Amino acid sequence: MFKKTVNILFAGLILAGFSLTSACDGSGSSTSSSDTTFLESGVKFTYLEKGNGPKVDSLKRVTTHINLMVGNDTVWSTREPGQDVFKFFAKKTSLIDGFDEAVMYAKEGDRLSIIVPPELGYKDKPNGPIPANSTLHFDITFLEVENPKQFLSEVLIPVYQANGVEGMIEHYKGLDADSASYYLDMEEWYKVSNTIYRTGEFKDGVVLWDYVLNEVKDLRGYYLMAQAHQNLDQIDDAISCLETGIEVANDTTGMGFVKSYLEQLNNLK
Repeated sequence: MFKKTVNILFAGLILAGFSLTSACDGSGSSTSSSDTTFLESGVKFTYLEKGNGPKVDSLKRVTTHINLMVGNDTVWSTREPGQDVFKFFAKKTSLIDGFDEAVMYAKEGDRLSIIVPPELGYKDKPNGPIPANSTLHFDITFLEVENPKQFLSEVLIPVYQANGVEGMIEHYKGLDADSASYYLDMEEWYKVSNTIYRTGEFKDGVVLWDYVLNEVKDLRGYYLMAQAHQNLDQIDDAISCLETGIEVANDTTGMGFVKSYLEQLNNLK
C-alpha cells in the first residue's frame, strides 16, 4: 500500500530561493543583556515564551507560526485567516541567513522575537512588500520539532540511477517505510520526478506517476504527469491526465493554474 503523510507546502514570502550558508548550531558566540541574546553576526533575539520540548537541530522538521514585520507593518503572517503553519527542515531548507541562525537556539514550545539586520536578510534588494535594506522582525512560535528521519527521495533516487524506474518502484514496494522512520510526503515524490525530468527520461516520468497516482489523487502529480506526456508529444494523453486530476484530486490547491495549462494544451490540438 502506498505510504503517505500530510505535508503542508507553503511557499513563504520571505524564505524561498536563498542559499543556506549559516553554520550556527545554537552554540556560537553570543552575549546576553537582560532577556535579549546578541549573536556575533548581528542577529538578536528574545524569548517571549519558554517551552520544554525537543531542541531544533540539523534535519529536524520544524512547524511554526510566524509574523514578519518591517517597521510597524506586518508583511506576512501565518496566523491570518486562510494561512497555515510554516514548516522547514533545519539546516536543509533554504532560509535567509539571520533567520536560519537564530532558530537553532529554539526548542518546541518556545516563542522568539528575532531581529535580523539587513545584511543577513534581503540586503540591498527589495522583496515584494519588503523594501531594500530592511531590518526584519520575526515573531515565531515553535509548534513542533520532530526527530530527524530519512528522506524517501534520497533513498529512491540512487536506486533509480542504478536500476531504472521499474527497479526503483520495486525497491520502494519492498521498503519497510513508515512515517516514524521516513519522510513520506508528496514532496519526496516531486523530488524524484524532478530528478527524472532533468535527465529527459519522460517515459520514466509517466511510469512513476502512473504508479503514484494509482494510490494518491494528487493534483500536482497529475500536472507533472501531463508535462511528461507533452514532452513525449502525447498531447491527448496530457489533456486526459489533467482532466482526470481536475475531477478526482483530493487537494485543489493550484487548480486555477492546472486549468490554465489544460486550456493551453487544448489550443495545441
